[in-house]
Amino acid sequence: MEENRRKKPRLPEPPGALQKLKLLIVVVNRNRADFYTDFLQSFEVNLQLKMNARGTANSELLHYLGLEESEKRVLFALIREDQAAPALQALDEKFRTLRGGKGIAYTVPLSGVAGVAIYQFLSNNRRMAKEKK
Repeated sequence: MEENRRKKPRLPEPPGALQKLKLLIVVVNRNRADFYTDFLQSFEVNLQLKMNARGTANSELLHYLGLEESEKRVLFALIREDQAAPALQALDEKFRTLRGGKGIAYTVPLSGVAGVAIYQFLSNNRRMAKEKK
């Protein structure tokens, strides 16, 4: 008989500890892109890029499905791993509750960032910079 072993609870990361980064990709209607860009800043996102996009469905299919315009905007944001899950949950809630605020959001892990200063900027980690002084 094997003994059931309990997993040790994970301790919180110390302040200023390195966090992995993820690329957050959000696809929304073009007229809501600025709203979502502002919204993501509350999750300490320091870098965002916006690109125009177009959905693949024609206007007949969009009308039949009750969807809005096919003009989209894709937001790319770098976010710390500890902020990714809360940001995705909050986005999901906005997608479900805002009129005309539907969208898709997901993250992709990043394997590395070159340089401490770049990491500090991308992770919005000013504490680490102050501790080194």
